[in-house]
Amino acid sequence: MKTYYKGWRARFYDTIWRTFTIRTLRAVLAMIDFAALQAVAEQHGRLPRVLDAACGTGILLKLISGQLPSFEGYGVDASSDMLKQAEQTLRDNPHVSLQQAVLGPGETANLPFSAGMFDLIVCTNALHYFVEPEKTLAGLRRLLAKEGQLVVEDFARRTAPFPWSSFERLMRWVDPGYVRAYTLSEARDICTSAQFEVVQEKVVKVDWLWRAWVLRLRYVN
Repeated sequence: MKTYYKGWRARFYDTIWRTFTIRTLRAVLAMIDFAALQAVAEQHGRLPRVLDAACGTGILLKLISGQLPSFEGYGVDASSDMLKQAEQTLRDNPHVSLQQAVLGPGETANLPFSAGMFDLIVCTNALHYFVEPEKTLAGLRRLLAKEGQLVVEDFARRTAPFPWSSFERLMRWVDPGYVRAYTLSEARDICTSAQFEVVQEKVVKVDWLWRAWVLRLRYVN
């Protein structure tokens, strides 16, 4: 993943993937329960805390700030070059802090945050990089506050007659960090194995090639 998201690919990421980003992140925003986030201040006497795990160029945090003006935002990404783009995207959002970190199967998904810290975690276009997706999502679960929500999105594995095996070989050649993409059903099973309950789900048709799915999850106590 670090190899692919460097240099010119990081600088022009938003241009190259513009259509995919617009259509998938629109679905992600629609999935977030903003009313629950806005109630955090009244219920807990603090601003809602939002984590974008694999924040890329920071576009999603920017979009969230348009609907949730007051919050503590955090973005982490494995690529320092993508974080440089995020710094520019979020330069007018001083309430958002960025940090380089690699998501993984650790206790808190290898991230330097306290358990129960976040009211919302978003993780987009990253599941296909996880070697142990259930354990990584379980780590993100531990970072959620009580009644917190996790919204996960990724491009979808296509089924026959689409020649996915050949397409997947091409993706691994372009991006050696790629592990595996999942159908909506497979993604749902991964999330439930990580002790999440699926609250809402949606399939997104991006264009003739790409499909995506979005899931809103909550922790099953």
